[in-house]
Amino acid sequence: MTHHHTTYLVLLFISALYSSHSYSDTSWQLPEFSGLIAGAITQENLPYQQTSSEQHPSLLVFGRLGDVFIEGNRAGTLIKRFEFGSLSALGQLRTHQYLEADNTTLTTKDRARSIEAGFQLSIPLGQGFFSQVSVLQDISNTHKGQEYEAAVYKRFTFQNLRIISTLAAQYQSDELTDYYFGTQNYTAKADLTTELEVLAVYDFNQDWSAVAMWRFYQHEDEIKDSPLTKTGHTERVAFGVGYQF
Repeated sequence: MTHHHTTYLVLLFISALYSSHSYSDTSWQLPEFSGLIAGAITQENLPYQQTSSEQHPSLLVFGRLGDVFIEGNRAGTLIKRFEFGSLSALGQLRTHQYLEADNTTLTTKDRARSIEAGFQLSIPLGQGFFSQVSVLQDISNTHKGQEYEAAVYKRFTFQNLRIISTLAAQYQSDELTDYYFGTQNYTAKADLTTELEVLAVYDFNQDWSAVAMWRFYQHEDEIKDSPLTKTGHTERVAFGVGYQF
């Protein structure tokens, strides 16, 4: 993730926070963060040919900054509550799809990480299950495409251990898929990706916690048939220790 992208997203949500308050309220200050911030080691297994597993330090953030919720690479703020659920504005850093041209002889074009924004509708389903429907548009002028996602997740609690499991289907537009997997001789069309995610947090005490995260993306034919790819899936694993604010 580039410094430019990180700064852009931070400024975006600070602006959203500020605009939600009256400009005449000169006493407003940046709200305190409540949640977990963890330093972690992340391993990524990308589907591209001539690439191997990558390990790098990362920062995992889960919590709230005033009215803004932060869930890893996503952040958003509530727009309106309904009897059946809630609607939020959403921002996302697409960090699991990228390719540096220096790492392969199959292309001369970098496939960069992107910043996306859109809306998310959350609906409780009962029995501890929740559904989310999201629409995201590239706002960083990277792939210029869209992603439509439908997800179901459930929380589990076992004394000091908390687990969130998520199953999602992501429809990625022609522009998005072709940017990351197309070549001069291969045009990748819109494709469907299935995501399975498990996030586990174990509390050592009221201040410190261990965090483990696993994300698995199963791609379909448009991505698997690309001359850039060697496999039909992407995988990310992270382990870390964090502080509860």
